[in-house]
Amino acid sequence: MKPEQKQRLFNAKENIKAAQLLAHSHFYDIAISRAYYAMLYVAEALLLEQTTAIPTQNETVNGLFTEQFSDKRPLFQPYGTYLNDGLKARLRADYSHTDKATLVDAKQHINRAKAFLDLAKHYLTTELVTAEPAEVGANRLG
Repeated sequence: MKPEQKQRLFNAKENIKAAQLLAHSHFYDIAISRAYYAMLYVAEALLLEQTTAIPTQNETVNGLFTEQFSDKRPLFQPYGTYLNDGLKARLRADYSHTDKATLVDAKQHINRAKAFLDLAKHYLTTELVTAEPAEVGANRLG
């Protein structure tokens, strides 16, 4: 795994922890925002498998993730939707003064972020192993 990927996964983990603390303290809108950014960092980590240049706009990252992962790999299919739903919820949480998030909303986005992070860790580890089968086999035999 590349250092840039590790850093993004670490950032995702920190944002999930922050989201959990915020939700526990009844700051549901801010928790949703942190959960979305956790998912964004996970998407960026996965995209770094395919490119070295990550777009700076959230919508562009979401679209690229959907194109490169959700549409091509069944395992990732729901996560493109989660990412896009997360962005909509983040924008609503950050800018709406009337439509306030609930604990149920916050938990949903936090749980999606946790699942996305777990999937990415597994995927990136598996991709690394399958990229070097001779070395892995030699290490297992020795």
